[in-house]
Amino acid sequence: MASGLAVPTASAERLRQDALLAGCAFQLSRAFLFYLREIADRVHLKNSGAINSLSELEQLLAQADKCSQDVAELCQLNEQEDSWLWQLQRYARESMQSPVKEREQKSFPQENLINVVNLTAFDEPEPVALTLEMLGFWQEAFRGLVLRQRDTGAEF
Repeated sequence: MASGLAVPTASAERLRQDALLAGCAFQLSRAFLFYLREIADRVHLKNSGAINSLSELEQLLAQADKCSQDVAELCQLNEQEDSWLWQLQRYARESMQSPVKEREQKSFPQENLINVVNLTAFDEPEPVALTLEMLGFWQEAFRGLVLRQRDTGAEF
């Protein structure tokens, strides 16, 4: 009976691992979103459940004429390309985008014409290749930031 089961191949295992890593990154990005909402609750902003990004939290703080050192630190991290937060946000943006559809070629190209190639097109940045080590680092950095900011907030 067991001989009838398919043995997982290396590509199937790699696909499974990539799906698990992507799921972990998604959960981490959702945890960040809920942390933003927690910060909004701490500074008594109305409708904190509607916050979906760091920029929205910044706008709500500005409208309420309030400031938060926690948000300022997150904004600073989000602007540094080598920071864990910038990398996490980039991965989250890229993973939510639909793949770009290649332009279809005509079925019957005209004879004796040279195809045009766009030489000015810019190269898109390489997508973030997730690794277990990278996700572990992102998680620990996020965890450390949250604990530190909560401790600091509890002192005041």
